[in-house]
Amino acid sequence: MEIEKVTNTQAISVETEKLSIKEKFSYGFGDFASNLMWGVIGSFLLYFYTDVAFIPVAATGTIFLVSRVLDAFIDPVIGGFIDRTYSKWGRTKPYIIFGIIPLSVFYVLSFTTVNGSDTTKIIYAYVTFIICGLLYSVVNIPYGALMPLMTRDSNEKNQLSSIRMGGMALGNILVSVGTLPLVSYLGGGNQQQGFLWTTIIFATICSVSFLVIVKNCKERFVEQKPVTREKGSILETYKTAFKNGPWVSTVIFSLLMFIKIGAIVSITIFYCMQVLKNPAMISILLSLFYVAVFVSSFLTPVYLKKFQLRKGNIISQITFILGFAVLPLFADNQVLFITIYFIANLFNALSAGSVFSMTANSVDYNEWKFGKRTEGTLYAGYSFATKVGMAIGGAVVGYVLAFVGYDAQNVTESAVNSINFLYFFIPILVSVLQIIATSFYKIDKIHPQIVRELSEKS
Repeated sequence: MEIEKVTNTQAISVETEKLSIKEKFSYGFGDFASNLMWGVIGSFLLYFYTDVAFIPVAATGTIFLVSRVLDAFIDPVIGGFIDRTYSKWGRTKPYIIFGIIPLSVFYVLSFTTVNGSDTTKIIYAYVTFIICGLLYSVVNIPYGALMPLMTRDSNEKNQLSSIRMGGMALGNILVSVGTLPLVSYLGGGNQQQGFLWTTIIFATICSVSFLVIVKNCKERFVEQKPVTREKGSILETYKTAFKNGPWVSTVIFSLLMFIKIGAIVSITIFYCMQVLKNPAMISILLSLFYVAVFVSSFLTPVYLKKFQLRKGNIISQITFILGFAVLPLFADNQVLFITIYFIANLFNALSAGSVFSMTANSVDYNEWKFGKRTEGTLYAGYSFATKVGMAIGGAVVGYVLAFVGYDAQNVTESAVNSINFLYFFIPILVSVLQIIATSFYKIDKIHPQIVRELSEKS
C-alpha cells in the first residue's frame, strides 16, 4: 500500500483553516447513515425478534447483551489499528471504504428471518448481530476518529458535533416515521418481507452517504509516520488513557447516556401498545425523541459556548429529570404529555451533542499531557461505551419482560405495570448518574491553553 506522509509543515499551514460548509455537512452524513442502521436496530430489533421472527422472549435479552458486549471489546483493537495506519487514503478512510458494503449486507441479514427451530433462530440471530456490530465498529470508529483529525478549534468541533447530532436526528426521524409504514407497504402485510426490503433501502442510502464523507472530508492533523516501528501495545495505550481524566469522565457519561437511550427506544413500542393502548403513539414519541435531537443540533453550539461542557451537561440533565418526573402525571392528557416529553428530551439532546466535543478535547488533552494523540484508541472508548450502554439498556428491558412473563399473545397486568414503571424510572436514575460522571470533566477552562501550547509545538 502506498504511504502518504503528513509533515509538521503541512499541519501548520492548515492549523487556522476553517472548515467549509460543504465539508461540515458532508461529515454529518456519517451519523445520518449510521442511525439509519442503528436506529432501526435500537428501536425495532427487539420487536422484530419477539413478534416477527418469533424468537423466545427469554433469549432476546441475552442476545442483546452478549452480542453487544463481545462486539464492544473489539473496538479498542480497531482503535489501535487506526492509530497505526498510514495509507494513501489517510488514517481513517480505508476502514470506511472497505467496510461499508459488508456492513450493509449483515445489517440486512440481521433483519432476515430463517425457518427452523428456536435454537436455529437464536444461533442465526447471534451470528448476524455479532458480525453486524463488528463491521459497524470497522466503519463507525474511524468516522468518529476523523473529527479531531479535521480540526483542533473548539468552536469548529462544536459545530461538527452539532451537525453530527442533526444527521443522527434526521436518520432516526426517518427510521421512526418511515420504518413501520415501509414495512407494511413493502411487505404487503407480511412483516418478514417488509423488514427485509426496508433494510435493503436503508443500507443502500448508508453506503452512498459514507462515500460522500470519503470524498469531501479531509484529515489535517495526522502524525508523521515514524521512521522506526512504533513500540507499545494497545494495553499500554489504554493504561495511559485511563490516566486521562477527561476521557474517563466522557466514557462513563457516554455509557450512561446510551443505557438510557437503549432502554427508552426499546421500551417505547411496548409502552405505547400496552400502557397507553395507543400504537399510533409509537411513531409520535420515537419521532419526537429524534426531532428534539434535530432541534438541539441548532442550539448546541450556542448553548455549549455559553455554559461550556461540564456545566451545560449538569443543567441539561437536571431539566430532563424534572421533566420525566412529572410526565406520569399527564399520561391521560396527550397534548401536555407530548409537550413535556419533547422539552425534556430537547435538554437531554443538548448533552448528547456534547459528547463528541468532549471526546475530541480529550484527544487534545492526551497529546498535551502524554505526547500522543491516539484519536482512534480514544474514540474507540466512546464507541465501546455506546455499544455496551445500548446493550445494557436493551437487555434490561428484555430481561424484565421475560421476568414478568411477557407474552405478545397474552399480556398480563403485571407486565403492563412493569413496562410503565421502567419507562420513567430508568431514564431518571441514569440521568442522576450522568450528573455525577460529568462533574469530573474539568478541562473546559484550560482547553484554550492546551490548543495554544500544542500549536506552538507544531
